[in-house]
Amino acid sequence: MPELPARPGPAPEVVGPAPHGQRSQTAPVMLQEELWERMRALPFVYMAPTLVSVPHARSLFIPEGIGTGPREAFQAGREWAHIHPHHDGSLHLTLTEPLKDDIEKFGWGVRHPEQDTILVYGPRDRAELELIWQLVQLSYAYAVGEVP
Repeated sequence: MPELPARPGPAPEVVGPAPHGQRSQTAPVMLQEELWERMRALPFVYMAPTLVSVPHARSLFIPEGIGTGPREAFQAGREWAHIHPHHDGSLHLTLTEPLKDDIEKFGWGVRHPEQDTILVYGPRDRAELELIWQLVQLSYAYAVGEVP
């Protein structure tokens, strides 16, 4: 992935550590749903109740035997990503340390204060949706062992 552009405007309000989420600049529900549809259509993923997030978060898992991602590529068990309920719209992803550094540096999210994951702010418009979709795909690649 090329270097991230700076996210325009101020950072949204974030609460946490538990629950850890976004409380302002909430992504429009239609963009949240489009992102979710793309996420759940990735090969081999399945949806199951989250092992680490708030009730009603939508979580994605990769079955045992699929891919060779390291333990750090998963939040708990085989859960690699989740998107928070509509009133929040942010998501937690597992990513490599350099990519998490860039996400924070360019204002696209913040590290979880207690877990080895990063909160990525929900997309406010279609351009942000495309950028965040790229981050989701990198997280998926990390989980299935396609990222060195």
